[in-house]
Amino acid sequence: MDTQTPSTFALDAAYKPFPTFQAWAAVTYVDPVRWQRYAAELADFAKQAPETLARCRQIATRAAALDTGALEDLYQTDRGFTYSVAFETAAWEVGLAERGEQARPLFEAQLHAYESILSLATRNEPITEAAIRTLHEQICAAQPTYRVVTAIGPQEQSLPKGQYKSLSNHVRTRKGEDHSYAPVDVTPNEMARLLREMRSDAFLAAHPVQQAAYTHYAFVVIHPFADGNGRVARALASAFTYRAISMPIVILSENKTEYLDALEAADSTNYQPFVDFMLARSLDTMLLVQESLRSTSAPSLDQSAAALKDLYRTRGGYTQQQVDQAGSNLFNLMRHELTNKLISIADPTLSTQVNFDHTLAPPAVEPYRYPLEGPNRINLTLTSAKPTSATQILRYRLLLPTDASSEDDIRLERWGANEAFTVRIDELHPKPTGFLQIRIGLFADRILSEAVAALTAAAKKSLNGS
Repeated sequence: MDTQTPSTFALDAAYKPFPTFQAWAAVTYVDPVRWQRYAAELADFAKQAPETLARCRQIATRAAALDTGALEDLYQTDRGFTYSVAFETAAWEVGLAERGEQARPLFEAQLHAYESILSLATRNEPITEAAIRTLHEQICAAQPTYRVVTAIGPQEQSLPKGQYKSLSNHVRTRKGEDHSYAPVDVTPNEMARLLREMRSDAFLAAHPVQQAAYTHYAFVVIHPFADGNGRVARALASAFTYRAISMPIVILSENKTEYLDALEAADSTNYQPFVDFMLARSLDTMLLVQESLRSTSAPSLDQSAAALKDLYRTRGGYTQQQVDQAGSNLFNLMRHELTNKLISIADPTLSTQVNFDHTLAPPAVEPYRYPLEGPNRINLTLTSAKPTSATQILRYRLLLPTDASSEDDIRLERWGANEAFTVRIDELHPKPTGFLQIRIGLFADRILSEAVAALTAAAKKSLNGS
């Protein structure tokens, strides 16, 4: 924005400084129950398979680094593409190239910045202004210019990296309203004040989500750099979850509307929605990592299917109806995933069947119930072709919380095994989230690969006549 126009002075005067951490903490809270449970489960997985933790952290970090750029409309992404890049599937580099020649350099710069934040968090070093300036340099390394609105129209100017802004960067919001950030002359003092708040005893003793939400919000209120402030804020927020659970906060581009709504609520001093948003994304990240840990311990579906094929070669606040609908949504998603994955491994050596039925035995145990109507059980049958006679049958029953709240889980519980796929109501209602669909894909891969591996072993035993 042109600093010579009269409106700039009015917008500077309208700047509302960020609250102290004490004031923020007095009107916000973090419900720790689910966080503690997920964090404990993550810690247990890490102990059981410590060699896979770094890989799973890298998956989450790549997802966070990719979608932080998409949130700023630097390129477009969706949950399928995010999955591809995060897990480094065969097509991820091609997909990134299709999004323009700048997409890969931008992603790599953002990934490097997240890795630097991880390193800083691991060393447990205090965050300094110098570290934040360096973070801005890293995260914007592939961005040569930024757009400035002047009296004669928009212009592209060289982006100063690692330097506080020299021109005002007030914006017109998506609602068409003017929004003020810190004036140029007060930005250094405001950044110094933020760092003092982050070193306070109250801040250091706070829950990591509380720390992340406050730091992110206060930083974007200041908007200290000419451009790249959102990307820096999200990376900074991840420093606190890296320290607590060794994972970043992953905010997908599909969360953008909810994200901006929560920030706008905070601008009106209603800070709780933003704390809730950051907690939800942290929980999503932990669940994604947990499913990744489980999946890495299982053979891949392709490997299991190939092993079976080799046997045939020589020597080689809801209503009950809404809860039911959420359960139905989960069944439909699972049906879609299982069916598509079985089609992908179709082979004469293997016959498969997926069906859904209604059964009341064994009875559901409180606080769960079966759906009021419709199927409540998934039956998956895998059979090897002659001359073997091997069969694997998996059965999962759908259990719905009797007195459902947003904190209750829907369970797909496997009969005869201590295993369940759990889903929060708000992951399914009013529509399935991107995180959930990624988790379902991982879950379906795992149970199918394990079932095909077990079938292969039984078929081999049958061929050997034992």
